[in-house]
Amino acid sequence: MVTSSFDNIIHLIHKEISIKLKKTNQILDFYIESENPLILKLSKYFFKKRGKQLRPVMSLLSSKMINNNYSKIKNDIYMAAALEFVHGATLLHDDVIDQGEIRRGQKSINSIWNNKYSVLLGDFMFSKSFQLMAKSESIKSMEAMSLVSSKISEGEFLQLTNEKNIKLTAKEYIQIISLKTAELFGAAMKIPAILGNHDNQIIKRLNTLGINFGIIFQIIDDSLDYFGQKEFGKKIGKDFIEGKVTLPIILLLKKSKIEENTLVCSIFDKKKRSNKDLKFISSLLSKYEIKKEIIKFLEKYRSNSLQILNLYKNNQSKLMKKLLEESISRTY
Repeated sequence: MVTSSFDNIIHLIHKEISIKLKKTNQILDFYIESENPLILKLSKYFFKKRGKQLRPVMSLLSSKMINNNYSKIKNDIYMAAALEFVHGATLLHDDVIDQGEIRRGQKSINSIWNNKYSVLLGDFMFSKSFQLMAKSESIKSMEAMSLVSSKISEGEFLQLTNEKNIKLTAKEYIQIISLKTAELFGAAMKIPAILGNHDNQIIKRLNTLGINFGIIFQIIDDSLDYFGQKEFGKKIGKDFIEGKVTLPIILLLKKSKIEENTLVCSIFDKKKRSNKDLKFISSLLSKYEIKKEIIKFLEKYRSNSLQILNLYKNNQSKLMKKLLEESISRTY
């Protein structure tokens, strides 16, 4: 199997924090244990494929980047596991809302069992995340995680109320993905600073860095729906077929002609979209060089992130810079 440069940098980051990442996964395995055999069965199935584990991975990398006593800190592992449980819960609930059938390359919980099981398993994971937060023995970090959990729910509601809203603006789109995706990355990055008793300026700076990464990751993921390649592991056109209005479409509507806009809007108004519709939209995206527009759009998040990372002179900050660049390069 051919691996991308993005996968290579993820591998290097995993290697950098391998000891604590292994312990994090051991904690996950321990906390999914249940006297109820069905809960255990579903949990083991869900975590059979763990993906890139970006949220706990970036949290542990942040911890190593800013804390000189990184090896002595133990509660960052509990919080990393809590982050993965929160993320897992949101995925389970998302699959119900979006009627998702595939998750991490295998059939989703709701498609094998049903929506009730997916929702209840998500609730189980949320409860486990709060157990782990308590293990951190840090009220401030628990507050940060509790706040971000409510923001994720707000993002879900905001996305639902704007479902198939072809008039969605770039500002509204960023607000949705910030709440739904980026805030959890913000928490992942700043919690190690809270646990390490760093000052508020550093905590805010790392929160901004995490949010920037989260926004970039989500924009890239949405862009790969139109510009992706097989090695990136995302099915081309999935979001389009579902009628999701994302940044490529928002930017296209700003640049295309009135008659083209009308056609684009009519396609998204359909109950079902076809591969022929996808080809037409893709031709317009190519015509107006929307890929370049997306990279321009990402520049302020990239620039701001580099300013923050340049304050740290260590291997972890270098790895984060590479992750930043390789993430954006996936749209080239």
